[in-house]
Amino acid sequence: MTASLTPPPALSILYGDLDRTRLSVCLDAQCRRWTTLGNFPHLVDVPSRKGRKPVSIPDITQFSVITRSLFGVGCKAPTDVYSCSAYNELFLLRLEVPERSLLPRKVLARVARDLKTRSDISLESEVATMVYVRHHCPAIPVPTVYGYCPTRDNLIGQPFSIVSFTEGLDMDGVPWEDLPLQSKLVGVRDFANIVSQLSQLHFKAIGSIYFKFGGDPQKQTPVGFTLGPVSWCKQESAARTEAFEHDRGPWKTTAQWLRASVDDEIQFMEKLPGLARETSTRKQGCERRWKVAQRVLPQFRDRIPDARDDPFDQCASGPFVLGHMDLNPWNMIFCPKGPNAGKIVSVIDWEMALTVPLWALICYPRWFDCANAFEPRKPSETQHFKDTYIRELQKHAQESIILRVVQNAQYEARRRFSEIAILPWELAEIMERWLEQNPRHA
Repeated sequence: MTASLTPPPALSILYGDLDRTRLSVCLDAQCRRWTTLGNFPHLVDVPSRKGRKPVSIPDITQFSVITRSLFGVGCKAPTDVYSCSAYNELFLLRLEVPERSLLPRKVLARVARDLKTRSDISLESEVATMVYVRHHCPAIPVPTVYGYCPTRDNLIGQPFSIVSFTEGLDMDGVPWEDLPLQSKLVGVRDFANIVSQLSQLHFKAIGSIYFKFGGDPQKQTPVGFTLGPVSWCKQESAARTEAFEHDRGPWKTTAQWLRASVDDEIQFMEKLPGLARETSTRKQGCERRWKVAQRVLPQFRDRIPDARDDPFDQCASGPFVLGHMDLNPWNMIFCPKGPNAGKIVSVIDWEMALTVPLWALICYPRWFDCANAFEPRKPSETQHFKDTYIRELQKHAQESIILRVVQNAQYEARRRFSEIAILPWELAEIMERWLEQNPRHA
């Protein structure tokens, strides 16, 4: 990997001129070869009609214009939302293709909601990461990105991407939980294989992947990849950037990453208290949680160790690996029946992916212990998951450190700690509970 001290044009366009130099790391030595193969998605250029007012919901009547620009054919206007989450609305588009055409007959339009456009979550990073993974880890089933537009300046009225459609269990974890154990273990084996492949992608800093652009910046032609500001769910990004030093990396150590996250929430509460309260999704008891956060966040930040203070952490200063950051059953699509029942056929929702220390990727995920986020899983099923996961890693792991990390309770505790450190202020009760369970020793 080679390093550059100048952010690529795309980052300047998306985030504005940065006040200080950002570390920018080129990720792909083979980018020239790949570019010639035409594997980068198309940056859709369909500006909104002149004089048209901004829309608060996507204009689904204009999807046909988008598909014509990408595939040369129109599509039937969707009648309803195919799937919806906090950050995206998905629409199933049925292309009007001839019977023997090689074009896909169905694609998905993934449209950002307002909450996402006001956050640090980057659609550009989401797209670039998916393309990067498809190129470097072709065995990982990632949707194909046909085209995208990272701004609202288009006929749809919101940032969007057009991606391939995969048949299977939908994007909710509940149907997967209803599968028999043996089918679930098929998914766990696939999960272990995916994690093993991601662990082989090494990086020099913690950040998120973006396209690297070259030549005429107006043409926006990718020539490779770069590591840039982290794409994470910090709300009201523009307001934070204007009010205080909104540090989004890249960072060279784990401690810098975790401190930046907690510091950001502390400053958000101090500099923009009214806006911080408005972003809370849990209105009942908000004032009590606010007081807890004011007290607990500084205490939690003080428990983040420097690499020099934690000599037993072999991963704190890299090399770092690519983490999906939400690699749960509800962000995977599974084969529902037949001999391949439980097999992962697609991994979706890469919008908060970033490079992380090895333990943040490889240690047991929380969903091994919990079903549907909070409900405890049967201990026998949890043990089956862990045993299957370890056996599969033993088959695929190419570095001995992987098995040393995944079977180390201290590294698993570090993963849980990092998952708490990146939470928003309104979940400070979780930090408080961690502090109570892990008192500082004199």
